[in-house]
Amino acid sequence: MSFLHVYHEADGEQPLLSTHDPYRISLEMSSIEVYFDRRELTPLPVGVDRQELMVLHHDVAAEVLRLSGRAHCDLRGMSPRYPDLELRRELLFSESADEEESWHLFLRGQAIFYLHVNNRVYVVGCERGDLISLPAGLPHWLDIGPEPDFLLLTMSNSLSQSSIATASDIATRFPRFEKLIEDAVA
Repeated sequence: MSFLHVYHEADGEQPLLSTHDPYRISLEMSSIEVYFDRRELTPLPVGVDRQELMVLHHDVAAEVLRLSGRAHCDLRGMSPRYPDLELRRELLFSESADEEESWHLFLRGQAIFYLHVNNRVYVVGCERGDLISLPAGLPHWLDIGPEPDFLLLTMSNSLSQSSIATASDIATRFPRFEKLIEDAVA
């Protein structure tokens, strides 16, 4: 389930705003120059390979490439069998900023983006069909959960992204994937 919680950066306990409404999420995200929308996707067949996935999602990928102005589309994901999963999860759960804008369309699974801007932390739970942009230089982090199983299309201008880590420990002050997902289904 898609959701948004907005916190003051000094208080990771009590959100200032909580919503599951995609329209409200989109409005709140646009106020910080982040694009958020939902896309209808074709069902994912079992056992489909990377090439077939790209063909299956060609039209929506082309649409997002036009919308975003990005040049490349790449398929990314993670499963519970990913090597060094715990280490990877902790690395992603530390604040950083990308040198270029990127767009992410969720094809399967869930992950949570934390966007740190204007003394606020915008916690965006994304799932299948969610499209979100991350502007260049926007401090953020990601929680993929203890057993990640997600797949997404990432649109960018370069095939490899470089991130600049911050020295901030802000991520440690906000709820993790397990708590947020538990609250979202309750």
